[in-house]
Amino acid sequence: MNNHLKPKILLHICCAPCSASSVKVLKDLYDITFYWYNPNIWDFNEYEKRKDAAIKYAKELKVTFYEEKSFDYNYNNWKEQSLETCKLCYSLRLEKTILFAKLNNFDFFSTSLLSSPYQKHDLIKQTAENLSSKYLVNFLYADFRNFFYEGKNFLKQKGYYTQKYCACHKSYKERFKSE
Repeated sequence: MNNHLKPKILLHICCAPCSASSVKVLKDLYDITFYWYNPNIWDFNEYEKRKDAAIKYAKELKVTFYEEKSFDYNYNNWKEQSLETCKLCYSLRLEKTILFAKLNNFDFFSTSLLSSPYQKHDLIKQTAENLSSKYLVNFLYADFRNFFYEGKNFLKQKGYYTQKYCACHKSYKERFKSE
């Protein structure tokens, strides 16, 4: 463990609404740090809206926010690498998260992706568990979905941006049946 009163957890966040339900479960037990790495978000304006909302929420909570800056946002690179599949998307983002957690001595890592009823929960869990075994960093599994709508509505009432689709261009097309 560490010298903190609470164990340190690095929480990969995909957006502020999902973060709200995760935080509800974790806040009393863990010292939370938000980790933003989401090159899968289509398009850049959407990426910025989600990131800004996540930063605003972190400030409100007085939670440390770390943005992964090891990449330049370029959705076309993401798409060209055939990463518009959920499995690869989860793997890439969670691997970056766990490497940061290991490098910075976090006790645990988790993800707010486990909040959304629209995500492939079992696939996220399995991906994180596999990475946990590979890198020897503790994965904290929790099913945050019970609080998803409560958290989303709470932030929406406070004027936070809440998106209408998962993130990638594929999910956008599926949601809006366009392009």
